[in-house]
Amino acid sequence: MKFHELQLKEFIFTTEFKSYLSKSKESISRLIYISITKPNDESIGEIPFFIFDNIYYHRSGFLNETDDIVWTGSLGRIVSPEELYIWNRWIEAVPAQRNEWADLSEKQRRAWLQVVRNYVANQRSYQRKGSNFMLEGKDIIDYSSFFCALGEAIHGPGGYYGFDINSMIDCFHGDYGAQAPFTLIWKDHQIAREALDQYAWLKEIKAKQIEDRKLLTESVFEEVGDRPLFDALLETAKSYNVNVWLQ
Repeated sequence: MKFHELQLKEFIFTTEFKSYLSKSKESISRLIYISITKPNDESIGEIPFFIFDNIYYHRSGFLNETDDIVWTGSLGRIVSPEELYIWNRWIEAVPAQRNEWADLSEKQRRAWLQVVRNYVANQRSYQRKGSNFMLEGKDIIDYSSFFCALGEAIHGPGGYYGFDINSMIDCFHGDYGAQAPFTLIWKDHQIAREALDQYAWLKEIKAKQIEDRKLLTESVFEEVGDRPLFDALLETAKSYNVNVWLQ
């Protein structure tokens, strides 16, 4: 695991957190969440960061409000320039219509999946239940666009329902707005049938392995890419009692 530095400019401890550290006698080492906020301070996203530094501020004293702080820790994943670009778009306006991701590049669509994964509104509203969901297929042209469209089929614009096959399986088990069994009506599926071949799957596996190596000594991505991706998605859905109607 590689270490990262979190640089905080003119960081301010809240009075409540100062009081907590003073009473608990704990170090700053802990899991925290970096909040992405709108100009009105509304939080729209949270990115986890684990602080490794064992700094006891109740002993050393809290810094002045104008001081900068650097903490050593670990991000679960690298936040890419593409992801920051999408967050900046969402700071101006979160998605109001489906398929706002369709005009993005392949890298940006991967980043979109990370944004929806960390989007506060998704984390707080996995309440949508149902037995039938409409998957708009006209813009499903690769691995990431399938999951962009699937999230919106379940939750509407900017929705999340997995960012890869394994996380989709987690979603099927519940707590993400639709628990299997249910029916997914896949419109314009022929576009995806042609695009989601074995090469599309192998291409995504390679991209994920490259991403893993930025954080780890070796990749832990487990997908195998041994058949057309379209077939693998259908087989996975069927095995978890999700009925897919192809239109």
